[in-house]
Amino acid sequence: MLGDASVSSNEPHRTAVLHEGVILGYVIGASASASAIALLLTHLASRDSENRALASEVLHLYREIHLIEELSEQLAPLLGVAAVAHSALDQAKRLINATHGSILVIEKENCPVSTAASFGDSCDDISSEVSLLGPTSPVVATILQRGTGEIVNECGADPRVQDSDCPLGALICAPLRTGTRIVGVILLGDANRGASYAAADLKLLNTIALQTASAIENSFLCAEMIETARERAAFAAEFQAASSVQQLLLTSASRPTPGFNVESVYLPASEVGGDFFFVAPGDDGSLTAILGDVSGKGLTAAMRVAMILGAIRRESSQDPSDILAGLNNVLMAQGQLGFTTACCVQISRDGSFMLANAGHIAAYVSGREVTSPPSLPLGIAADQSYQPVSGKLGPEERIVLLSDGVPEARSRSGELYGFDRLGTLTCLSAKEIAEEAKAFGQEDDVTVLTISLEP
Repeated sequence: MLGDASVSSNEPHRTAVLHEGVILGYVIGASASASAIALLLTHLASRDSENRALASEVLHLYREIHLIEELSEQLAPLLGVAAVAHSALDQAKRLINATHGSILVIEKENCPVSTAASFGDSCDDISSEVSLLGPTSPVVATILQRGTGEIVNECGADPRVQDSDCPLGALICAPLRTGTRIVGVILLGDANRGASYAAADLKLLNTIALQTASAIENSFLCAEMIETARERAAFAAEFQAASSVQQLLLTSASRPTPGFNVESVYLPASEVGGDFFFVAPGDDGSLTAILGDVSGKGLTAAMRVAMILGAIRRESSQDPSDILAGLNNVLMAQGQLGFTTACCVQISRDGSFMLANAGHIAAYVSGREVTSPPSLPLGIAADQSYQPVSGKLGPEERIVLLSDGVPEARSRSGELYGFDRLGTLTCLSAKEIAEEAKAFGQEDDVTVLTISLEP
């Protein structure tokens, strides 16, 4: 108080102190002085209100940051979706009043919504078709479609809720969003009479949803990585088994051949390859050999190689033209299996040979290319004929059959080994030819077969 208003000769003036339209009190005294003091008090009240609002906002932000940190610590170690969902629901129930709740997830795009966790005694079947908190709830569909949270107070007045078998007074829900993708929905409900939720509750639930969505996405990724690792392990085991079978098949593909020196080298580019060869003696003392390459890679090519070797073993003819024609018919009968190139030769004890080629790299005799009529690879067209060519090996000569992995070897600079060097290369042993191609830069299967007469 300043002075004594009662002794004033003039009637004292009463001036209101206002803040945001509310009268906090009055200043009584001379008109000019009362107005000035009232104005000062109004200013001080506004300053105090701003400070209180700022303090409240800072406190709210602190609590929100603390919640995010606490949730992150709780959810980070959890790898399973169900464990993450249960932990998040427990935290939500602790901070927001709720008698019911659920977390629904979508594991992959276009997959149905499923329940990961739930609580609430009066809704016995949370996955019921008419359950308000279940996967088929109309409210859930709305959240997923809009991608924003929602508060439903007075649920009985909402047409989406009226058919529900779970009578709730109020409902609050938020999407579980990671980036642009929604991985699920979190829902809380209160069955108490007069229950309601406010904007602050929705903001808090959105904070919980953000952390939960990130943890659930990590769980999905972890599960996917584990599944991928299992598939790769199984695939690697299949490849190893196929490789072992293929090695056994190719090892047994060379039979003793009296009167001939036979050397073979097989270097697959991966666990299993698409090259094959077969060497067998004839009843008349001759030798028949075939070397080929199937299109494609991996297990499919390996299975085709196994089928081809089986067909060759069943072939009764020793004529190269007949062998290739019969193999072509077998491949055509199997349907769309790609194509196969092959070169087949029959060599007599005196060195005379007949050779037929089905789209394969030419054979070489002591560095000279053995040319043959053009022909289609096997498995492309039915009723093909493969015209043979003939020649004779000298006592010091060898015939060389090889796969395209040799000329298609590529150096680090991108240079192809090419065909121009094959004349010189094929004068070497099978082992030296294969090692040269591998050292240059192997990219495909390398198979080399050399045959010469015994002295």
